[in-house]
Amino acid sequence: MAKAQVKVEEIKDLGDIQPTPGSRRLRKRVGRGRASGHGKTSTRGHNGQGQRSGEAKRFGFEGGQTPLFRRLPKIHNFDEVITRTWVEVNVGALNSAKSGSEVSPQTLVELGLMRKVSDSVRILGNGELKVSLKVKAHHFSKGAQAKIEAAGGSIEVIQPEPRKPGKKAPKPPKVKQAPKPPEPKAEGEEEAPKKAKKEKKADAPQGAAKQPKADAKGGAKPGAKQPPKKK
Repeated sequence: MAKAQVKVEEIKDLGDIQPTPGSRRLRKRVGRGRASGHGKTSTRGHNGQGQRSGEAKRFGFEGGQTPLFRRLPKIHNFDEVITRTWVEVNVGALNSAKSGSEVSPQTLVELGLMRKVSDSVRILGNGELKVSLKVKAHHFSKGAQAKIEAAGGSIEVIQPEPRKPGKKAPKPPKVKQAPKPPEPKAEGEEEAPKKAKKEKKADAPQGAAKQPKADAKGGAKPGAKQPPKKK
C-alpha cells in the first residue's frame, strides 16, 4: 500500500508556526454557567463525598460494599496446582549405556546425562539408538518408544509418588557420577621428562664442592665445616 503523502508547507514567518494537531488541548473550565455544560455543580454532582474538596478514594474502594479483594477466598484456600519441571533426555544419548542393561534415572546420573535424580524424566526421540536397553522413565514420546522397541529394547513408565497439596515432594537420593577413565598418554610424553633429568645430571660438574647453606640470621648452619680465616 502506498503511504499517504504529507504536504509540507514552507514557513515564511515565525507567526505561521503551529503545534501538531491534537498535541495541545484547552483546559477544562468549570463553573462558567449552564450553557457550557460544566456549570452549577462543576461536573461533581450533588452533595456527597465526591463533591467535597480534597476528596480521595483509596485503591480498591467500591463505595462501601465489600471490595473484590475481600470477596475472593484467601490464597491458602485455593487448590494448589502441582506442576512438574521435566528433565528431557534424547534417545541418541542412551548409546553410552551397555547393551542389555537397565536404564533408570539413577543410571542417567551415573552416565553424566543428568545432574541429579529427578521424578520427572522425559525420554524424547531425537537421535538414533543402536543398543538394546530396558528404559525406565516417567514419560516417553511416541517417537522414542518406537526407536527403543525397534532396537530390541523395552520401556517402563514410572509412576511418581502422590503427594498432597501444600507438602513438598521428597528429596531424591544423591547419586555420584562414575569417574572418567584416565586418558592414555603417548610413549614420547612419559620418556621426555626422564631424559631431561639425565641430561641435567650429566651437565653438572662432578668435582664441585658443596657449600654449607646459610642460616636464617646470615651465618652458616651449626655443625657445618667453616673455611679457615685468613691472617
